[in-house]
Amino acid sequence: MPKIFHVLRHEFKMAAANKIYVVLTILGPFLIFAVTVLPSLLTQSPGAMASGKPVAIVGAPPALYGSLSASFKSMGIEAGTAATEAEGKKAVLEAKIIGLVSIEAGWPDNGKAVWYSKTGSEASIYSAAQAVLAAAARETRIAASGMDPELVRKILAPSAFEVRKIEAGGKEVTKNEQSFLQILFTAMTFVMLLYMTVLLYGQLIGRSVVTEKTSKTVEIMLSSVTSRDLMFGKILGLGLAGLLQYGVWLSMAMVLIKLAGPLFGLAVPAGLTASNLLWLVLFFVLAFFLYASAYAALGAASEDEQHLGQLAWPLLIFLMVPLVMIGSFVTNPESGISVALSLFPMTSPIVMLIRILVSPPPAWQILLCIAILVVSVAAMATLAAKVFRVGILMTGKRAKLKEVLHWIAVK
Repeated sequence: MPKIFHVLRHEFKMAAANKIYVVLTILGPFLIFAVTVLPSLLTQSPGAMASGKPVAIVGAPPALYGSLSASFKSMGIEAGTAATEAEGKKAVLEAKIIGLVSIEAGWPDNGKAVWYSKTGSEASIYSAAQAVLAAAARETRIAASGMDPELVRKILAPSAFEVRKIEAGGKEVTKNEQSFLQILFTAMTFVMLLYMTVLLYGQLIGRSVVTEKTSKTVEIMLSSVTSRDLMFGKILGLGLAGLLQYGVWLSMAMVLIKLAGPLFGLAVPAGLTASNLLWLVLFFVLAFFLYASAYAALGAASEDEQHLGQLAWPLLIFLMVPLVMIGSFVTNPESGISVALSLFPMTSPIVMLIRILVSPPPAWQILLCIAILVVSVAAMATLAAKVFRVGILMTGKRAKLKEVLHWIAVK
């Protein structure tokens, strides 16, 4: 134990005692928030991207202009008028306005409404204008038909519809689109944290092993410690650094939940709870030991870092599959593929975490997932130790699959 402790302490210092680790520990959650959540929030708030620029309207009757202006104002965008369509187009080209809504004579039956902009990609803005114009066109046609406007509104009025989530114990919680987005954003943030940290620490272990192997440093180290102590010391040292990082992030999250949220009136996402944060840490620990053991074995079997990158592709794919399928897991967490991937050890840490965030699955599935992961970690560590023992001293040629299997088979 003293020898493995020395390796553990050395690896922990190498990982934690540098500026990059400190910066990532402090800024990591904010960077991941900026990548996962901020773009979606900005898409929902067009005014935040408008830089104070207005929208111009030309050719609209006073009532229609008022409706359009009110719609844009609700999005945080001011509306103005343009003397002519040509003047409005010039303002668009000079980037003085976001876009121009031009209502042709004879609208809505004998004329068009046109949105002009430099990009044509302001979907959320012109969609709002389109909705207002559709309602106004309907009202105009109802009035022209001589039908009773109130009767028509009653016929066209949508029926009441609610979405309610039934929780354990029969409690019902009303949900809406905003609730779904909160869960989706929380899941994306948790998954990115898990994906980035497991991948980062796994690659650190693999590269560390390859560097020491190619520089012959490992031969000196093995004169003092066994290959098993060296491998597990590296894994435990980096694992401790990862836990310290997660400890800081959890502390920041709890401050947000308990203090910053109520103090500044911030709406804390429903999925950001203490229990979910503990699930995040648990699945990080299990995923880290699983992938770290695999990366240690691959590092020992690699000739150089390029070879390591080629061998590690399957591990990268297993981590990426849940990432690209996160939308499917959030919208249908009980589907067959969701359940299967939440039990398959290479993908279960991420997929089961998503399922717990959306709607906790049956307890037996969670316990089965954890049990499979624990057994898989033990099996992977055992196999990795066998590969590490032989591969760490093998230089000058690339190990073939047959040789690696032989290393594993030897007791």
